[in-house]
Amino acid sequence: MAIVKMNKFSLFLFRDRKEELLQSLQEFEGVQFINLQNEIDNDELSFLQADSESKKASEFETELSKVKFCINILDDYIEKESAIEALKKGKKALTFKELQYKAKRTNWTEVYDELKNKDNMLTTLKNEKTKLESEIQSLTPWSSFDSSFEELDRMKLCKGYIGTIPTSRVDSLREELSSGVPYSYLEVISEEKNDSNILIVYYAKMHEQAEEIIKSNGFSKVDFNYKGRPNEIIERLTERIKQNEKEQKEVVESIKEYKNRLEDLQLVYEYFNNQVIKAKACENFLKSEKIIVLQGWVSAENSVLLEESVEKVCGEYYYIDFKDAEDEENVPIELRGNAFTEPFHGITEMYSLPSYREVDPTPVLSIFYVLFFGMMLSDAGYGLVLTVGTLIALKVFKLDKAKRNFLKLFCYLGLSTVFWGFIYGGFFGDALGSGFGLNIKYFNNPLIDPKNDLMTVLGMSVVFGLIHIYIGLGMKAYVLAKNKKYMDIVYDVVTWYVAVTGLILLVGKSMLPGVPPILGKVLTIAGLIGLLLTQGREADSIGGKIGGGVYGLYGITSYVGDLVSYSRLLALGLATGFIATAFNLMVNLATKGMIKSGNPILFIIGLILAVVMFTFLHVFNIGINALGAYVHTSRLQYLEFFGKFYEGGGKKFSPFKPDEKFINIKNER
Repeated sequence: MAIVKMNKFSLFLFRDRKEELLQSLQEFEGVQFINLQNEIDNDELSFLQADSESKKASEFETELSKVKFCINILDDYIEKESAIEALKKGKKALTFKELQYKAKRTNWTEVYDELKNKDNMLTTLKNEKTKLESEIQSLTPWSSFDSSFEELDRMKLCKGYIGTIPTSRVDSLREELSSGVPYSYLEVISEEKNDSNILIVYYAKMHEQAEEIIKSNGFSKVDFNYKGRPNEIIERLTERIKQNEKEQKEVVESIKEYKNRLEDLQLVYEYFNNQVIKAKACENFLKSEKIIVLQGWVSAENSVLLEESVEKVCGEYYYIDFKDAEDEENVPIELRGNAFTEPFHGITEMYSLPSYREVDPTPVLSIFYVLFFGMMLSDAGYGLVLTVGTLIALKVFKLDKAKRNFLKLFCYLGLSTVFWGFIYGGFFGDALGSGFGLNIKYFNNPLIDPKNDLMTVLGMSVVFGLIHIYIGLGMKAYVLAKNKKYMDIVYDVVTWYVAVTGLILLVGKSMLPGVPPILGKVLTIAGLIGLLLTQGREADSIGGKIGGGVYGLYGITSYVGDLVSYSRLLALGLATGFIATAFNLMVNLATKGMIKSGNPILFIIGLILAVVMFTFLHVFNIGINALGAYVHTSRLQYLEFFGKFYEGGGKKFSPFKPDEKFINIKNER
């Protein structure tokens, strides 16, 4: 339950062993490389140059993109299994060697060529359909034109045109043609918004006069490269669209036939993706004509195993050196916990990982997180739903480590909620008390009734908060001692303990009759003087030291604010109970009359309605209040607790290992 101790290693080996070593280290899953190429200007490394496998990485990425194309096109068209079934089934597990063996034996390039051809066919058909639909759209306004387009061109004595004109100019054009071009003809074929589609016919010998009138009225000619009447052309195009859709469906069905190849393609994807990762890892290394130099981090407990892996590949022809990680180095952080604390690592990581010189706060955080969440949700029925639901999910579904830890987290939180629910007498609100007339004695008179014992619950909340804050200060003392800053423990921890304790004794003297009143005054004065003398100690000038000390005294108000902040343990607990009770009242008001009517049909309807309303309303309340408890419990950890000692800023240990998108890679160690 701590930050894993890290070793820094430097490794020299012959270049011809690099590929095999990278394979071994990827399977080892326990080293994080340091980018030595950032230090290539160092005089000690001047005889080396940057290593790279960019050409190989590019080739693998090209192959990877082809496999990804196959997977994506199959995902688009084949029927997917439900999310529930996928969770039950889980990912397939293979060793890295098994993955390589299966991937290399898969004839995926043939599948790619065939799917690529089918995709091109689909693209061609879709483009054709789009073009046909566009042509139909442009022809539709002319569908009532009862002549073929070519007949307009065949006229010898006359000229005929179709086109568009603003609707407002139709009458004007008609009048001008009638007076200026004898025996001309204008017909409105259709109208669209502000434009009209028209036909104009006139004697060919009057072309110049007609052309001038037409242009002056904003007439725009329309030319269609078709033969036949518009309605006949539309019918032909519509028929071709139907045929096109049929052909598309046939291509899609032929793509679906490759469903049984999807798993093979996923294996090939994993193989090439990990080859890319392996090739890009070389960008961290340096090389000479014959050797490769690499550096990285490994946990102290895995150092011997690492050397054994290197020796297995290189025999005697290598050199490796291990050094303990120094606090000032940017050491990657790996947290290690037991079965209880490990699910809470995600809570710590959401804020920030600790630096290497700090302490892992998760063991303490986990205890208070469970305690506070239960107090906030505080309904035994809701807790049972969380606990049973997560246990079933853990049993039924095959989940990865992160998802299992998330469910375990809410299982623990559910158990705490059950505990506090029984303390407060809440079980789906007052469902077992007076809510539905069950009147179970304990739930009408619980150990602590928040509605009637507000001050008791508030006092508990403040006491828990004070303990939380004091432990935070204690952890600060531990970190300072770890870093051998012993006097800072006195200045930055002991003084606050004394000042805060004194103020509490001073303010709460009426509730602590056994404590001498003078003790609170003495501790308060001593603590405040200590803060005044020490909080500005890092300033250079006397004025700065005094100012820093005075400002440090102001920090006492933040402790008061922190203690008040723990009142949310009361507020959210009350909110959950009151809302649940209100929902029970709503169910009663809506269904009680039907259930007690004596009419069998009304009884059944009322009972069904009651169950539906009860389920829906309480599921809603669980969701809203569990989210609220999660957020506010996290806030108490991040601000009130972490604020007393925690700096964070650590970078997560990211080992060189296989990526696992579609399968789980089994470690052979």
